[in-house]
Amino acid sequence: MRRIKVMAVIIALWTLGGFGVVGIARAEPLTIRVGWVVTPGHLAPLIEALGKREPGVFRHLGRSYVMQAVRFQGTTPQIQAQAIGEIEVAAFSTAALALSITNANLDERVVADVVADGFPGYFSENFVVLADGPIKKIEDVRGRRVATNAIGSAHDLAMRTMFRKHGLKDADFTTIETNFANMPAMLDGGKLDLIGTLPVFLQELRRNPKYRVLFTARDAVGPTQAVLWVMRAELIAKHRPVFVDFFEDHIRAVRWFLDEKNRDAALDLLAGVTKLPKANLTFAFTGDDFYHSPDARPELDSVQREINEAVKLGVLPKPVEIRPKYVDLSLIEEAKTRIDGK
Repeated sequence: MRRIKVMAVIIALWTLGGFGVVGIARAEPLTIRVGWVVTPGHLAPLIEALGKREPGVFRHLGRSYVMQAVRFQGTTPQIQAQAIGEIEVAAFSTAALALSITNANLDERVVADVVADGFPGYFSENFVVLADGPIKKIEDVRGRRVATNAIGSAHDLAMRTMFRKHGLKDADFTTIETNFANMPAMLDGGKLDLIGTLPVFLQELRRNPKYRVLFTARDAVGPTQAVLWVMRAELIAKHRPVFVDFFEDHIRAVRWFLDEKNRDAALDLLAGVTKLPKANLTFAFTGDDFYHSPDARPELDSVQREINEAVKLGVLPKPVEIRPKYVDLSLIEEAKTRIDGK
């Protein structure tokens, strides 16, 4: 009888242990919420849609992780969202990165590229005025109204840096926050005197003589890694294998969009996500668009240079050296090795 009881206990423990193993094996995929602002510059909503259309690109989606694209007005609002755990991956401008470290005291890590502005052969944001309007040179911005999508965004940092170089301080002009999509109509309607324009506006800008480019982001800050993906160090440490899976799929997805043989399908998908006519989206994934690294690798020298310049001009309050402490490219490096084998 005693032997039977002992065997029963052993079987019960084995069964519980077995259920424990099964429970681990069937653990729910990690939800990875990714911030984004505008697309196709920010690929997050397109990658989310691509996962449904081309599941073969994604080997780990739905298994180790699921992804949700979360839209924001700009990059800086994502600092608070990340701090309180509303997103796992933030799309930060260089200013937002610096502020998240120096002001919000977050232990950040730059992990990947989002978009680069002004790289040779690729688009740089245009800062536009009306050709017959009051602004003929940058100094004429004094006393005028300028648009920004969010204080501290990549757009905003480039604009203020250029203004500081020409002797204009923040008090010398009025800043109006609005969506990029609203800016052209507000310029036409006399509610703004200067706006920033994204690649989707390039066709209209080229064919319509009523607009004039006053300067570009490249003129202001040079070629730069305008937006980066940034994560908190503790989150990487807790879920590192899952994030390597995520970046493996992400790199495949970026390369899918950049591959010429997928161009027609990519534009169809972009039209579906943006609800814009396909004919208006021919700039996407060409030299008329922002640069995307096929390896998701950010250009860190330009990030540090832009931060240093912004601090020198008083656009940012405090300096920060991002390397080595605030950079972790090991996730994309391991993901790339899985894909390319080297």
